[in-house]
Amino acid sequence: MFRMTSCLAAPAFVLLMGGTAHAALTADQVWQSWKDAGAMIGLEITAATENNDGGVLTLNGVSIAPAGLPGVTISDMVMTEESDGSVTIVPGADINLGLSGDTKGFAKVQHEGLTLTVREADGGVAYDYAATKLDVIYDTTAPGMSFDGSPAPDVASKGTVSLGELSGTYSDTPGANRTFGLDMTAGLLAYTTSLDDPSLEIKQETTSETADIAVSFDLALPSSMSAEGGVMPTDFGVALNEGLSLTFTSTQGATAGTVKQESPYFPMDMAIAAGGGESSGVFNKDLFSIKSIGSGLEVESTSAMMPAPIKVTMGAVEFEMTSPIVATDAAGDFALVMKLNQLSVNEEAWAMVDPTGALPRDPADLAIDISGKTIIDVPAMIAAGDAGGMPVLPAPESLDITELTLKVAGAALAGSGAFTFDNSLGMPMPLGEANITLTGGNALIDGLIAIGVVTEEDAMGARMMMGAFMSPGANPDELTSKIEAKPGFEIYVNGQRVQ
Repeated sequence: MFRMTSCLAAPAFVLLMGGTAHAALTADQVWQSWKDAGAMIGLEITAATENNDGGVLTLNGVSIAPAGLPGVTISDMVMTEESDGSVTIVPGADINLGLSGDTKGFAKVQHEGLTLTVREADGGVAYDYAATKLDVIYDTTAPGMSFDGSPAPDVASKGTVSLGELSGTYSDTPGANRTFGLDMTAGLLAYTTSLDDPSLEIKQETTSETADIAVSFDLALPSSMSAEGGVMPTDFGVALNEGLSLTFTSTQGATAGTVKQESPYFPMDMAIAAGGGESSGVFNKDLFSIKSIGSGLEVESTSAMMPAPIKVTMGAVEFEMTSPIVATDAAGDFALVMKLNQLSVNEEAWAMVDPTGALPRDPADLAIDISGKTIIDVPAMIAAGDAGGMPVLPAPESLDITELTLKVAGAALAGSGAFTFDNSLGMPMPLGEANITLTGGNALIDGLIAIGVVTEEDAMGARMMMGAFMSPGANPDELTSKIEAKPGFEIYVNGQRVQ
């Protein structure tokens, strides 16, 4: 993959499109605001020629780069003042991205119909953008690795990343909290890449297409923070209390991709298909929350190094994590949800490890759903770690185990429970109970012995542990366990004290 000069990353580049708007923008104002913002973050923004004719500013040879380093060059750009007070920007066909270090070759942007419209919005500016197609194309070489002291051969890398039917808005709104917003939709996100690494004897080609991308992102920075600066750990809590926040949402449609790898060690062909999904996140002084849902996945791989193709399928996948951020007098909610449904592999893959069918081929399921309340102070934890001081520990108040399930190869483990915590001794003391049920455990051990994964001696130790901490249930090959946490850090399993 090619490497661009670090300061040309998107977070810095979008600052060029900011500032306070006037009721009616002019092309000269927009161009000057770019140059002013660039100077704030160490970028030189210039044009070889500038010509304003009746509200139409034509720029040729536009350069956006750090002093003395490669950057972004644009062949030409036209900024046109519109009757509604906005300014339309049409970049030229040639947009080149600077490469740094030992990387040679080129990287460029090609587009069909790319336009940007700058307008006033809530005292700030908004950039509406659209393109029928936008491609990032690269073809580069960079030094590889040498294992014998000889000159390292070059690694060749090339590819195209495409966005189709692209549209969206970028906004910069001033105020007590300066707010940056980015909304983007694309009918298609696709890429093709190739890699040739002689030192590792690998040639690889990949393709991918994802339909219906939609992303929304909002960042609020308090006035005490500079958009181009950083946040020191000791300032993090102050920034959060002043309004530092981040929110995002995204959705996508189906994805299909391929990987082809030539290698004397592991040649392979792989096909990947995934259903649509969505994700969201919130981060502010009151809450950290991230959620992600996928509707399914299918991966099929073949290789001359494997006796049979491997096909892995999976149903819906869900992940969610929630936590308070800044400590308050009242405990905040925390939660963790992880769900993986119907994970399975094809019979040919099973037969490689279990040719006699000793183990059931049932799809695997995993479900974790826990929640509770806790007092936690993330800024204080970061500051203490940075200063090398005593760690700041969370103070949990409750834990609810709504679901804890694992099903694999015919065996099933299920658990639930609830605990409260006494923090008066300086560390949380649990109080409560959990109940666990295991079905098919002995049959699973028998199957693992049959295929040679565990020995009879290892299995005996496992069965003894199961017998020590679990009791026979009401059904065949069923074991249950009741775990109780009592005052004084006493732990009981099936009525027997273990601590």
